[in-house]
Amino acid sequence: MREAAGPDRQSSAARWLDSARWSAIVGACTVMVSPPLANAAIVVMLACFVASGEAWPRLRQALAQPLAIGALLVIAVIALGMLWSTVPWVERWRAFYAWRKLWIVPVLLALFGPVLWKERLLTAFVAVCGIAAMASFALVVQSGQLPSDQYHPAASVLRNHAAQSMAFAAAVFIAIWAASRREVDRRLRLAAVAAAALLALNLAFVTPGRSGYLALVVMLAVFAAGRLRSWRGLAIAGTLGALFAAAMAVSPLARDRIGLALHELQTVRQAEAISSMGIRVIMYENTLQLVRERPLIGAGTGGFGEAYAAQVKGRYSDWRAQPSLDPHNQYLFFLAEQGLLGLAAFLAFIALALADRGDGGATRLLAVGILLAWCATSLLSSHFQTFAEGHLLAFLLAAMLARPGALDGAAAGPSGIAR
Repeated sequence: MREAAGPDRQSSAARWLDSARWSAIVGACTVMVSPPLANAAIVVMLACFVASGEAWPRLRQALAQPLAIGALLVIAVIALGMLWSTVPWVERWRAFYAWRKLWIVPVLLALFGPVLWKERLLTAFVAVCGIAAMASFALVVQSGQLPSDQYHPAASVLRNHAAQSMAFAAAVFIAIWAASRREVDRRLRLAAVAAAALLALNLAFVTPGRSGYLALVVMLAVFAAGRLRSWRGLAIAGTLGALFAAAMAVSPLARDRIGLALHELQTVRQAEAISSMGIRVIMYENTLQLVRERPLIGAGTGGFGEAYAAQVKGRYSDWRAQPSLDPHNQYLFFLAEQGLLGLAAFLAFIALALADRGDGGATRLLAVGILLAWCATSLLSSHFQTFAEGHLLAFLLAAMLARPGALDGAAAGPSGIAR
């Protein structure tokens, strides 16, 4: 009986860990659809991880990785910023809790060491996005016309048009990465190419998310740079990039969205009504003024909204006086709430993530491409902190950089797709 106890405990731990991993996959695939469902999946993931009895030894390894160190650094600075914030404590705690996507990074690093589970996550995510793209096209057929703006139902099959565009861009990147792998079966390679084409066409003609356009360009550039020695990879990246550029050029929706953004930027001083890009210009100007007033430590965690409202009150009498909880620039947000200290922590997180070699496999290219895409889009948004985009980044980044440990055994071995 004693001899069987060891294997029994190992088998039980493996079942709990597998349940935690499946829950994480559900969370990653639903975060762009239903926040309550994604939150429930995360809770189940954490509960199963603790129930496995291996949480602490796995976390010890995960916490030694640069990505985990960077995440904890940002969390620590955000927590510290609560001390000098002037808003009620309930608002400070709410702002701190909003960064829970960074809390799960060490757990994901501890769970996704085995390459098999990285593959399952990637496959499930691309499949969900592919199904969403097909549903989006079906709504276009039903309506009888292509979307002309972001309010068309086909533009927000997922959470909203911006989240949908970011998810589709990431799925395109993952699909072309898989298609470029020599070890991948020919049928799977063709399926990956088809998925990439379907999603890229949806981005160009149906989903009017300018963030997705920028994210995909960055990811294609990273993919090409990472495949300089692979003719197959360069051919796939070049071909898809050229086709996407051509589609964007002939797509009335893409041309109108980009043209509208440029027009809003050029006419912001004369505009009589609020616009997406126009309000950003006003936000940046006023946020920079807030930063000048408290450059070192900022307004404190959760204090941006109150400080910004005080800044614009009495200064404007039109749409420019609209309050905001977010300047739509992730870098300015950290400067405004935690000052130079916060920005330094955020940049350190990015640098540590880029320096993290993961398990040394090919999935690191995915982590780098997705992270840099988020860095680019966060010049005009706050995609590290928004629920959908922020959680998606945490899931993909941590899973792709996770390292196998001694407790993973043979399951952490090489895979045809990921190596």
